[in-house]
Amino acid sequence: MFKEAFDDSIPESEKQSSSKAPNPESNPPFLPHDKLQLEKIFFANNEETPHLPGDKKDKLTVSSFDREADIIEYRDDRPSHPWLSGGRAVLLGIGIGVGITLVGTRFLTSSGQKAATSPAAAPIANVQATAQSVTVAEVKTTSVNRTLKATGTVAAFEMIPVTSQATGLQIQQVLVDEGDFVQAGQLLVKLDDSVLQAQLIQAQAAVAEAEANLEKLRTGNRSEEIARAREQVRMAQAELVQAESDLELAKKRVDGIESLEAEGAIARDRLDEIINEERSKQSALNSAQAKLRESQQQLQELETGTRREEIAQAAAQLAQAKGQVKVVMAQLKDTRVIAPASGKIAERNARIGDITSNSEKLFTLIENGRLELRVKIPETQLPLIRTGQSVEITSDVDSRLKLVGRVREIVPVVNEESRQATVEVDLPSQNNLKPGMFLRASITTASATSLTVPMGAILPQADGNAIAYVVQEDKSVKAQPVKTGELLSGDRVEIVAGLQGSDRVVVKGAAYLKDGDRVSVVQ
Repeated sequence: MFKEAFDDSIPESEKQSSSKAPNPESNPPFLPHDKLQLEKIFFANNEETPHLPGDKKDKLTVSSFDREADIIEYRDDRPSHPWLSGGRAVLLGIGIGVGITLVGTRFLTSSGQKAATSPAAAPIANVQATAQSVTVAEVKTTSVNRTLKATGTVAAFEMIPVTSQATGLQIQQVLVDEGDFVQAGQLLVKLDDSVLQAQLIQAQAAVAEAEANLEKLRTGNRSEEIARAREQVRMAQAELVQAESDLELAKKRVDGIESLEAEGAIARDRLDEIINEERSKQSALNSAQAKLRESQQQLQELETGTRREEIAQAAAQLAQAKGQVKVVMAQLKDTRVIAPASGKIAERNARIGDITSNSEKLFTLIENGRLELRVKIPETQLPLIRTGQSVEITSDVDSRLKLVGRVREIVPVVNEESRQATVEVDLPSQNNLKPGMFLRASITTASATSLTVPMGAILPQADGNAIAYVVQEDKSVKAQPVKTGELLSGDRVEIVAGLQGSDRVVVKGAAYLKDGDRVSVVQ
């Protein structure tokens, strides 16, 4: 609609003249990328702005330039308003179309006159338009650390299994859990000790009895005990005399009864009865004799004292009783499972109510919570590794994990299949480190001074190489092939070859350049 209105407002003579081929000297063509320059010329040649609202003047841009129709479009991205509907919208559209037509006519007339009076202006404008605005950076000399990249697994420096020495006892209490840091000697588990406590009481009683017996043997016999033994001997002698007298009387009676029984004066049963009494008196005599011998022996022992072998035997019994006490006390001690060393609990298997066995682990302890990173290094790169080298450690899972370790040991064994050796790296104490984690390591093998540039100055190429645009003295750029080295902190990269210390390279805007382009350096 705007094109038709624009054509109707131009006289036929101007239409015919505009349909002719343009004269480059009087009206130079605008390059496609001279949109900004075209806008500047447009507003410079129109002192009077179109009849548009003040807040829309900034929206007036030349979106297309048709030499045949000389159409200038007006774009407004603002949302429509309810009152712009019906007849109001039609009137407003007609007004805007007429205003744009007048502005376009004046712009074409003014630019044509300006080009005729200043034939050198167009080439200058073209030169200025082709200069790409860029930012540059100087090549710097920086200390660069040579690094070796590798991966590894976190492992405990020393993993200690914690077991119970007592077997067959029930776990009563578990005092620690996984992740807890414990001190050497700290109580971890308590076992049921009720049976062992009863055994201890019995063993202690046996010790007391053995001690009393030994003390009695060592101190000797008292006089009253000897007197008592002598009295027992005297009484035994008296009993023996009585038994002998009774037996003598019984024998005489048997002799008399036998003669009577032969004469038929008494019955045979009476004779048998008297004979049995004699035999009873003989047994009593034998008992009295034995009792006398025993009493005499006791008296003799008391009068002569205790023998050494008896004291030695009593002492041995005492030592045995004490040994049993120690055994029970050791078993009681084993009912308290303690930490063998300071460290972190990595694994807990102990549960309340379980029955212990000395072959089953209750806990796994990382000594002093000390962890290490075990890195695999190819044997061809082992000569670059030395103990004490700094190692930067990162994680693919947690970007916040950034540690610095030290090479502690190079294991002097190379795997025959992988041709790799293990390098052990000491890790700082961290709560978020756990055995089995996968980490990346960057081992600093050497330091050197090299040229560096910002990362944005390097443009990778399809053939695998890279270039950087170097600013020349005439403000043109040269596509310079470069060879890069280490990536540094601060988004800088090492330049191994291709640049010099005095060069300036394009950082921002380099992706839009080609070799020989002119640039305008901005801060």
